Amino acid sequence: MSMTRNTPAKKRISSLPCPRKRTSLRFSLLLLTAMASLLLSQPANASSQGWLNNSVTFTITPQWSLKFTQELRTLDITYADPYLHNLAAGIVYHLPKNFYLATLYKREHVDLGDDLVYDEDRIILEGGWKTGLAKKLTFDIRFKTEFRSFNLEDSNHTRFRLRLRLKYDTHLGSLRFKPFVSTESFGKTTIYTVQKNRFYLGSIFPLSQHAELTVNYIWLNARDLGDIHIINTGFDLKF
Repeated sequence: MSMTRNTPAKKRISSLPCPRKRTSLRFSLLLLTAMASLLLSQPANASSQGWLNNSVTFTITPQWSLKFTQELRTLDITYADPYLHNLAAGIVYHLPKNFYLATLYKREHVDLGDDLVYDEDRIILEGGWKTGLAKKLTFDIRFKTEFRSFNLEDSNHTRFRLRLRLKYDTHLGSLRFKPFVSTESFGKTTIYTVQKNRFYLGSIFPLSQHAELTVNYIWLNARDLGDIHIINTGFDLKF
């Protein structure tokens, strides 16, 4: 006599993908599709660059921390032709209700060839705030005032930057990641209008308790430069 073993209903239900995993998969596919579409839709003669941004933050007290950053920019997404590098250091003060203030000093060197070589000293005043919009979905805003001093004549000015960002914290299997989308507008005192905009699309990948990897696409649109398409990566260390 043959016997048929029925699978318990509870086991059959548990074998189906859970809604959380299906949502994570949708977010992952949407992010990858959007990045690929943006890259493939650009003209063949569009300017492209590769940027590397790394940072290290040391927590001194629950309110105070020290921050150090390093940036390298190249004229090709293969990171083979660097033209800019800078170092920055400063202090961050964390206020109640998810506000913060920071001040940093940045030293930057640019070498674009054809005698276009210059150095910049920059004082940065920064403030920001973040809040939760839904479960695992956050919104943050950042404003910067940058006092820029160059070794070129009649180049000094003050620049203002405003960034708005949405970020989602999710999992795909054992992989945790934080896809985000943001926009940032720039203005400066020499023209008193919006000088350029950046659109960001990417993700943050936590590697450990103290380290994260960021990979994102940046579409830069500037009055004096036209469109530039950037692949940006970097590590953020926090202790």
